[in-house]
Amino acid sequence: MKNLNLKKHFFKIVLLIFGVYLTYDYFGNRKKIENLNYGIKANEFRKSLNVPIIDYYMTAQNRHDEFFGNRWESWREKPKENEILHAWKNVIPSENEKFILNEEMDAFRIKESNGRIRQLNIYSKIVNDSILTRTGRTFFNTDPREVLELNEIGVDSVVKSWKLNYLIKK
Repeated sequence: MKNLNLKKHFFKIVLLIFGVYLTYDYFGNRKKIENLNYGIKANEFRKSLNVPIIDYYMTAQNRHDEFFGNRWESWREKPKENEILHAWKNVIPSENEKFILNEEMDAFRIKESNGRIRQLNIYSKIVNDSILTRTGRTFFNTDPREVLELNEIGVDSVVKSWKLNYLIKK
């Protein structure tokens, strides 16, 4: 009798065990990611170098991907009216154990008055955890793309106009 009952609920039991495993794995990985030196822990350091931080609404996607670094993404793809959305961030940590940061790529999005979404990509290169060089690109996510390449001054100009003041280099 009990054997029949076990067979009857076997799928539910397997599903429950799998669900518990996925939940444990998710929170365990999230804890590991939060403790990475170049993860959320490095946000204050990023601010001091005028590098975009990992925002509170972003979740980590690749926890230890050596080639692509680690990626944090917003759960939304499109910004609301009068909002600047930090859509994603890729971090390539330094291979030198003395330093934390090396390269970071960020995407910010803003909805313009005509309803089109403009994206700003910022490419940051950090040398010896102290020197920052940046380049960037702005474009629309829909055709026509209208791509504009930016140097340091151009990046500062766009982040200033978007009121991302902590990113402006002095």
